[in-house]
Amino acid sequence: MLTEEKKASYNYLNKDDQNRDMLINDDAFVTDAKTFLTKREGYSEEDLDNNDKIYDAYMEHFRYQDVNEVTAIRDLQYAQNANQDEKDRFARLTMLYDTKANEGFFDAAGDYFQGVASAPSTYLGVISGGAGKIATIAGLKAAKLALNKILMGGVKTSIARGAIVEGAIGTGQGLAQEMTKVETGYKDEISGANVALTGGISAITGGAISGTAGLLQSKQALGALEKVDVSQKAAEKVAKSANLKAKKVIEKATEKQKKFISSKLKELDPKKVAMGDALVGDISKAKELGTLKAGLPVELFENISAAALTLQAKLAKKKLVFKKGDRITTVLQKAIEEKTITTKQVSDILKEYNLTADQFSLIYKAEISQAGKILNVQSRLVKAIEGLDEAGFSTMTGREAKELSDSVVGGSKNAGKQLLKDIDRVRLGFMTSQPATTMRNNFGGGFRLAVDMTTRTVDNILNQKLFGGARNFKDILDAKDLGKFILNPYEAKVTRILLEKSMPDTARKLFRDAADLASTTGGESNLAKLGTKVNFLNTASDNFFKQAMFSASLKRRLKDSGKDLDEMISKGEFNFINKDIINKSIDDALEFTYQSAFYGKDAGLFAKGTQQFLKAHREMPLVLSSFVPFPRFIANQIKFIYNHAPVIGLLGLENIGKKSGYAKNTFKLLARDDKGKLLKKGLTDTANPLLDASASKKIAQQASGIALLTAAYKWREKQGEGAMWNEIKDDQGNYINALPMYGPFAAFMLAADIMYRYYNSDVGGEEDIRDIVQTDTQYWRNALQSAAGSQFRTGYGLYAIDKLWGDLTGEGDFTGSKGARIGGEFLGNIVNTFMIPVSVLKDLYTPFDKESRKVAETRGGKVDFWSVVAQRGFRALPDVGPNTALGRFVGAEEYDTPLSDPFVSGDVQAVDPIEKQLFGFIKRPAKNSLQTEMAKLNLETFDVYKRNTNQLIDSNIRSVLSTPGGNYNLNEKLKDLLETSQYKTLKTQQEKRNFIIAKSGEYIALAKQQVEKELNAFADKNNFPYSEVHLSKWEQAPAKLQKQVDLAYSGYMRKGVIEFADGDSTEAKDIFSDKDRSILLPNGRVVNVLQWAAQLKIITGD
Repeated sequence: MLTEEKKASYNYLNKDDQNRDMLINDDAFVTDAKTFLTKREGYSEEDLDNNDKIYDAYMEHFRYQDVNEVTAIRDLQYAQNANQDEKDRFARLTMLYDTKANEGFFDAAGDYFQGVASAPSTYLGVISGGAGKIATIAGLKAAKLALNKILMGGVKTSIARGAIVEGAIGTGQGLAQEMTKVETGYKDEISGANVALTGGISAITGGAISGTAGLLQSKQALGALEKVDVSQKAAEKVAKSANLKAKKVIEKATEKQKKFISSKLKELDPKKVAMGDALVGDISKAKELGTLKAGLPVELFENISAAALTLQAKLAKKKLVFKKGDRITTVLQKAIEEKTITTKQVSDILKEYNLTADQFSLIYKAEISQAGKILNVQSRLVKAIEGLDEAGFSTMTGREAKELSDSVVGGSKNAGKQLLKDIDRVRLGFMTSQPATTMRNNFGGGFRLAVDMTTRTVDNILNQKLFGGARNFKDILDAKDLGKFILNPYEAKVTRILLEKSMPDTARKLFRDAADLASTTGGESNLAKLGTKVNFLNTASDNFFKQAMFSASLKRRLKDSGKDLDEMISKGEFNFINKDIINKSIDDALEFTYQSAFYGKDAGLFAKGTQQFLKAHREMPLVLSSFVPFPRFIANQIKFIYNHAPVIGLLGLENIGKKSGYAKNTFKLLARDDKGKLLKKGLTDTANPLLDASASKKIAQQASGIALLTAAYKWREKQGEGAMWNEIKDDQGNYINALPMYGPFAAFMLAADIMYRYYNSDVGGEEDIRDIVQTDTQYWRNALQSAAGSQFRTGYGLYAIDKLWGDLTGEGDFTGSKGARIGGEFLGNIVNTFMIPVSVLKDLYTPFDKESRKVAETRGGKVDFWSVVAQRGFRALPDVGPNTALGRFVGAEEYDTPLSDPFVSGDVQAVDPIEKQLFGFIKRPAKNSLQTEMAKLNLETFDVYKRNTNQLIDSNIRSVLSTPGGNYNLNEKLKDLLETSQYKTLKTQQEKRNFIIAKSGEYIALAKQQVEKELNAFADKNNFPYSEVHLSKWEQAPAKLQKQVDLAYSGYMRKGVIEFADGDSTEAKDIFSDKDRSILLPNGRVVNVLQWAAQLKIITGD
């Protein structure tokens, strides 16, 4: 409880006197508020240069705390880390806010509105429908303000979701506020009633307002529903007419012909053959109604049968008669290949019976299943499907046909391999299961939206009629279509529903449950499904952007061909949209979400290499995925970077290795007809485009790339010289590692950083690029990070490149502890990927437990391979200590040992961990003077501090270097040196880098000496045969020297120069095997084997 002596004058004012006029003239309030705001919020003197500003900032902060859960949690963390004076000050100000009279509604509304707008729960409302923050304050205070949120689903669902989500968030926020009051000493204990009240009012008001918002938002949904209804009614007329034709064809068919078709389709099994959710649903409904035939809804069966019979009849007229054992798949492919029948004739037949390629592809799938284990038949079918896919009459690719064939042929023989594939899918699914990953992908989608709109606008300008294109000037801004479908997902949902209904195979591949994981050919095991189910948040985000991009692309492409998407939908003609337009729109959606498959008739070397890697990735589960979990994403990311890289994107690297030739594809600038002749063009001839479509797109992408680089440079300038290339500085002075959020845009940030540092370099009065980096390899390493940024979108790149580089360049030899550590790290990180979903609980728990928020030391023990695996593999688990409410039941006896950073004083703590899940940010504390100077010089941590191979020695050295006030505290000692004239008079950045490395090396060496002395003393005190120092020296010795000493040791033992001190005549092995034994030297001294070896000149180099 805040005692009387700790209260200030303003705490004794009457409630009505605790107003602006009184408080701005109260010196105690002004001093307390200004000091608190400076420390907690990072306000500058200029920000608070008069008392009115101080009062406004104070009120704004506490209003935010009422409605913004992030502010409430940050306040708790500030209180936990504060000293006693800071806690007392916070308590006084909190007491004032709680007791002062309520403001007028309009005085507070602006702050409350901004607080709600910046609260994560506001954006969770897209999922939850919650909107209760402001209304919670209406229940707790006089201010009454409501902010409606966009809803998904009906009003009842909105009410339930709003109540549940807002109630949970309100409870957490109320708990944080109460814990802050206890931590500062304002109160003695948490008020459960206040926590429950905040949560309850949040639930009630969140549900009520969400229901209202659901009602308001239903207008969009109803409009979309009406659009689907109109389309389906029109489509039913088309379907009814087509089915009547089908029935007539079947009536005229012989029993033998009917049996032939029926036997083909009866092999379809939805559990084994992937059909798409819409078709599986139709099959289920037909089964209930008793209208199934050969496993399909009767109308679909009749339409497919009629199309097959019509094809047979048409081929018969061409003297191509089906023989016994013939398959429709192989005969049709052969007929198309030999031009016995044209692709237009096949298309017309499918259209006549209202069939899409997806639906007719069911015959191919059935025939593969029917062929069973007849290998030669299977191989012919697979080859035929490859041909049909190229012709546009199969939605199953040759690869998918092969996989389905293997699943039929292999049976139990492939069960073991399939199990490994399923385990790998679960692991990869877990890796992207965090809300943080979803938020990063959402940021990426927003960035990509801006790029797409820029590219499309430039492309439109290049293709308007003025330049011989087909587009009017007013169509230039149709780039806004993507934004429209993102802002109104109901419109995009219409297109998705129609695609799923008419082209289930195609839709299933585009909107599958987990883009990097889901099966493309058949059913899934329960284990495999687990990987997709835990990934539901990422899937929802992924498919949201896909349906928006698909709808926008479809609308654009149809417009370019003179048709209107809305008109075709209203006429029920979605089925009749040109398959090529559908496929290109799907390609656009996949490209937008970095999931292109790199397949094509004339692929270049990069595309072919990617195909082979993706195939190997699928076929070798847990092998390649351990190094590169998401290769498709990385390949697409590199493709995006290349296409938009100014000048580089024009080199045509993607055309290397194409059969049609590099030059023909790279220098294809002007538009040509199908025969390769230039089209007529000019200002009066507007029917033909001036530029080739690929050239126009390439130029547009280059324009977007220049815009991206310009924006990246401006953004880099804003972060200041104290930031590294991948960092963002927030308003609290903390630094955010933005690499997981940047994705492919990281490469542009790296380029911007190089430019920024170059323009700020000064070598003899001139800019010099050689002075901006410590070593030439640094930017190559950074380039690899920027290109493989998707590895870090999970927050757990298997072996972060900077960490791997630090270990590889650290002390020691790979045959010793260094190799064991790197191997243990690698396997431990694989194990950790299975634990990633649990890390969400850790991030939610740690804000409420100060000790748990400290980052655990997972590399502080002896270097034993399996110990390293355990430490690294389970680091995602929450660190629950003994003294919390939860810890009394499940806590450990003590908290994990905290991590020490040689560049930071004190223990390393996670900064705002819950915000990682809410926003995808990974924050780092505000930098000290050493870290800031290193960032200015572009000096990496591993250039200054090389990790010791022995983890115990390394952790102790780091502890010494980070001990506040210690003799060898690195950042404190270097801070003083950086202020000296010796440092300030250095001219170039390289001179300054070398100075920091050299001076740091001196303190690191002294810290190492201290640690070694202490470890040796500890070993002597406890009568250990050797110390960690001796073990470390031996393990760090190169293998060739270890071998030399081992041979000398064996030789001395055989000659009797030395012998075991215990008299045991057991034959000597080698130094490491005998490290626990002692030997008698010729001078009569007894020494431990390892100590003897570690002290030899050949090892020490003395």
